[in-house]
Amino acid sequence: MTGMADRLMDAWGDYIVALRSNEGFKEDLYDKLVSVLRDCAPEWRDAEAIPRLAVNVLVDIVSVSQAAADSYPEPVRQRIYDASFELYDLIIECVAAEPS
Repeated sequence: MTGMADRLMDAWGDYIVALRSNEGFKEDLYDKLVSVLRDCAPEWRDAEAIPRLAVNVLVDIVSVSQAAADSYPEPVRQRIYDASFELYDLIIECVAAEPS
């Protein structure tokens, strides 16, 4: 499970550093983050717990992305907001508990 958390941390770090550095919305970095989140969902589906490192990332993705969006003009700002909502949906898939 830790390997997946490390992958998530790396993908998130690359994505958010680019946003915070005013490099614009990097579609390739976003796609990488999406891919990792999609890989996390089935791995964590039956897990009793999610690694703390991963939880730290998951709780920051939406709010930190939206905060970074505020430094961009339209239409990039809106793209970042849209991406944050898409990421939110993927986060829900990662942490959703199956009913017993």
